[in-house]
Amino acid sequence: MGSDRETTALVRPRKRSPYQFSSLWRTQPLQLAADTVESMPEGPEATNGELKKCLTLFDLVAYGVASTVGAGIFVVTGVVAQGQAGPGIVFSFLVAAFVSLLSAFCYSEFAARFPVSGSAYTFSYVALGEIVGWLVGWNLTLEYAISASAAAAGWGSYVVSFFEQVGVPVPGWLGGYVVNDYIVLSPLAALIVVATSSTLLIGVKESTTFNKCITVLNVSSILFVIGLGSFHINRGNYHPFFPFGAVGVFSGAGTVFFSFIGFDAVTTLAGETQNPKRDLPLGIIGTLGIATLLYVAVSLVVCGMQPYQAINPNSPLSSAFSAVGLRWAAGIIAFCSVTTLTATTLASLIGQPRIFFQMAKDGLFYKPFGTVSKNQTPVFGTVVTGVAASVLALIFDLNTLADMISIGTLMAFTVVCGGVIVLRYREDTTSLKTHESPETSFSYVPFLEPFGRAVARKPALLPLMIALYGAIGILLAVDYVHGTFSGSYMAPPIIMLTMMVIIWLMLQSLRPRNVPRTFKCPLVPLVPLLGVFFNLFLICNLPVTSTYRAMGWSPVGLFLSVTSRLRPRPLHLTHAPPLLHPPAPPPCLVTCSFSSSSSFYPLFRLPPC
Repeated sequence: MGSDRETTALVRPRKRSPYQFSSLWRTQPLQLAADTVESMPEGPEATNGELKKCLTLFDLVAYGVASTVGAGIFVVTGVVAQGQAGPGIVFSFLVAAFVSLLSAFCYSEFAARFPVSGSAYTFSYVALGEIVGWLVGWNLTLEYAISASAAAAGWGSYVVSFFEQVGVPVPGWLGGYVVNDYIVLSPLAALIVVATSSTLLIGVKESTTFNKCITVLNVSSILFVIGLGSFHINRGNYHPFFPFGAVGVFSGAGTVFFSFIGFDAVTTLAGETQNPKRDLPLGIIGTLGIATLLYVAVSLVVCGMQPYQAINPNSPLSSAFSAVGLRWAAGIIAFCSVTTLTATTLASLIGQPRIFFQMAKDGLFYKPFGTVSKNQTPVFGTVVTGVAASVLALIFDLNTLADMISIGTLMAFTVVCGGVIVLRYREDTTSLKTHESPETSFSYVPFLEPFGRAVARKPALLPLMIALYGAIGILLAVDYVHGTFSGSYMAPPIIMLTMMVIIWLMLQSLRPRNVPRTFKCPLVPLVPLLGVFFNLFLICNLPVTSTYRAMGWSPVGLFLSVTSRLRPRPLHLTHAPPLLHPPAPPPCLVTCSFSSSSSFYPLFRLPPC
């Protein structure tokens, strides 16, 4: 009897708690993610509890341009042209666009392969695990919710400036009442957040129509300013074109790079796109292309209308038009700034509720965030995001908010770039085809075949190699910025570069295991590795206070993650896909199988062989 009881205990499936520490590193199975995408309804129809699929390519590009091209287009050009690059700012924008394109390719592959509303959160969850996905999703609040607050804070100031330009007196406290160095009370900033949040609650189709109208007006106004200024360009102002040399161009590229942040907002609308596998990559790349053209054109106009030494860094276009006798154009520029920031605030607010929605659907966030209204809008997440953004916009000034935005976005960019490599070379253990045979080749280079097989059997090696590459990249960036290691000799940087090249070559030797059938990021792993390095390089150039804020923000997210797990998790408890061809049992496990089933049933375990 005792033997029978012991055998029964061995046979009975062992229940494991889904809340163990090891569960934090579980990745979302590729087959489950693919099945989820395939089960999503096509076209504008939407089932209860899901988002309404009604967005087209034009809608995505409009949201992307609104989120990317902010009022900084009228400011950052002056700052960089006057003090860093001169007319060479044109190449600064092109270099920054190229670096952004590296991340854009990675986002496009993920977005076409897994077109759900989680953006970088879902991409990180699928590729690198639950805890990484959660932290990325939580830190994206530093981009979406806080960038909406920052845009709203600037909107209040520009509204006051616009009315002053047209001769209408407005109380200055409406734009902002300074309390101290960190707190500025701005009623107008809170007002625009409330107004745009209310627009989003009506429905995504209605808010999309409003966004398209205001984005078309915004781009038309910018084109008018560019066209008007082009008639007053003096070609002599372009000489010298590189007054600060190549160093100035690359230094300016690091500054203007943050003007391209926002193209990733397109991926948060994946769950509401009619044809996501086609439109999402086009929307991301199209957004980046339009933003680059607008930035380059404004730079040429600003530097052509007056010498770069005379550019006013605070209001470059207004001062340029004043220099040629067109003072009335300052009112048009102020109007452009108001419309631009209105669209930016709206586009920033639409992303965060959809990330919360997907996290809640995966069982990683509070259940109310995963509910939708009768208009298929995540109403609870929209209200919470709008309230938080309006409070931040009401209390804090623009500079305090802006410092918190960039690091969260760059962290997401870095993880997404690394995730493309992991997913491309990772064998999906839930797939039906994952049995390796002696004839299976894992590497293009024969003597690296053992390394390829080790990666196939130990998937954790890929993230570890990318983490090592990133750590070396951080050391190299710190050395470039502060000269910490090199000093007067170049040996440490050369050694670090050599190690990074070796890691790239080892990854390059691997045969891809999961090549997507949709959009493919080119030149993997080179393009993602370059994206990882440049994003980490820019993080190292941020003020150290930004890192401290991110370090303080993440524990808050971890606390919310723990408290939101106090309910069943749909991914791992009820939707785990079956293994139709499970691996063979170990030699010492006696099993029996039935012809009517492909499953194995362990009966009892023999003594050690």
